[in-house]
Amino acid sequence: MTFYPDGEVRIPHEKDPVPQPDDPAVAARRFTRLLVRTAFINGVILAVAVIIAYVVPVTDDENVQLAVILVAALVCAAHMSWIVLRDPHRRSRAVEAARTGLYPG
Repeated sequence: MTFYPDGEVRIPHEKDPVPQPDDPAVAARRFTRLLVRTAFINGVILAVAVIIAYVVPVTDDENVQLAVILVAALVCAAHMSWIVLRDPHRRSRAVEAARTGLYPG
């Protein structure tokens, strides 16, 4: 709570204490940016794996080179799955917070 020189008492967020659910268009743009960013990160991870395995080979064993590529692919798949599954949970928490009037802390 804050007291101002005019004598008014103002409580932060007194008009809108709970964030409202996103506009669908805004949520779609945010999710699209998130997917593009994730694809860029996964592309960098896979490019580094290819460079490590084939351009600057750490070993000449083909099985190790293949293992490096497979581990990078699994990391990228797990990262993409985590990102895709996290967004609906965030949206459902925001909707629940708007319905109950509690902040989704």
